[in-house]
Amino acid sequence: MKTDTTRGMARRIAVALATCGTLMTAALPSRAAGVDARTTLFVTNRDSSDVTMIDTSSDRIMGRIALGERVNPHMAMVIPDGKRLLVAGTRRNQALIVDLATLDVARRIPLGIDPEHFDISDDGRLALMGNLEEGTVSVLDLVAGIEIKRMGGFSEPHGFAFLPGGKKAYVSNFGAHEVAAIATAAMETIAVAQRFAVGSSHMLAGANPDRYLTEIKGIANPTPTLDGRFVYAADGDSGEIAVIDTVTDEVVKTIRVGEEPWRAYPSPDGSKMLVPNNGDETISVIDVAKQTVIATLRAGPGMTGINFDGKGRKAYAFSSGEYGTVLIYDLADLREAGQRRLGPNVSLETATTTPDGRKIYLASSTDNSVYVIHTASDEITRIPNVGESPWATTMLGTYQYCH
Repeated sequence: MKTDTTRGMARRIAVALATCGTLMTAALPSRAAGVDARTTLFVTNRDSSDVTMIDTSSDRIMGRIALGERVNPHMAMVIPDGKRLLVAGTRRNQALIVDLATLDVARRIPLGIDPEHFDISDDGRLALMGNLEEGTVSVLDLVAGIEIKRMGGFSEPHGFAFLPGGKKAYVSNFGAHEVAAIATAAMETIAVAQRFAVGSSHMLAGANPDRYLTEIKGIANPTPTLDGRFVYAADGDSGEIAVIDTVTDEVVKTIRVGEEPWRAYPSPDGSKMLVPNNGDETISVIDVAKQTVIATLRAGPGMTGINFDGKGRKAYAFSSGEYGTVLIYDLADLREAGQRRLGPNVSLETATTTPDGRKIYLASSTDNSVYVIHTASDEITRIPNVGESPWATTMLGTYQYCH
């Protein structure tokens, strides 16, 4: 069995992992006794098995939430009520629910093997979490705090995305060229409604699954358009994006991009999808209305994510090559606008943009830091000693993803 660390390194080399993305748009809660989820950044630290809280108004560390010995958390998300945090406890094969009033783990839910990525419905009722090594998806009732169903038949279920309204979700398979649509409207009948192949490489896997299902680079994440009308799924082997109609659940278009595309990231106005291609170190810019590539931008190696400023005028891509580098792009003119080197052997993971778009918080696992990008000036400051191997960041009220 691959270890979590080995798999993470292999992905950076091969395709450079949230994941999993959703826009949490539920009404924001009043201040809880323990922490205000409206202004707090939560940083998931894999090797210290805890979550660090950072006050985004001052960029000061507020404290750390202990999750237990050798939990090895992969990612976390604030449940839309703002009162709880859901964490994937990868090494312990658990989902953890943290009470943000007491800052204690209120529930530990046993799952399958190697849970990593997940998404939460916008009403906070359900979560889908992938047990990567087991090839199953756990359906979690977040009100009761239990697993209500475990669905099989997946190959490294890696990325999850609920549509607005929570009646349907999509699951991507990193170990296959396939996306599944899951009907989630009625809790008692949650099931896979449709499976469809993505990209031309699925024919190779279908001809010899014993050989290729463990070697292929399939679909990292299904990314819905902001209105939920379409889902964009990048196939790492074929260099293609499948555009899935969420009404008919059909692939209505295939878009050729660069080599080894990772996943799509939507601009804040919903007009563009940006796709990092780690094979040829480019970024494909797709016009969502036209469903076509309108620009190909030079980028860098080992890209793990793309974030935007609040108005969508600038995009920031994160590259972990010889130097950890933030690549900056002007989206109005579709051109490179600069880069910032953070240091040698700095491995950049995933990032969160604050709801007002003024800051981007970027996890760096090799120097135990979070870097803060100030989007007005592109100045970058550093918050050191946030925990051991910070991997994912999250806030309430903003776009979420992991890798």
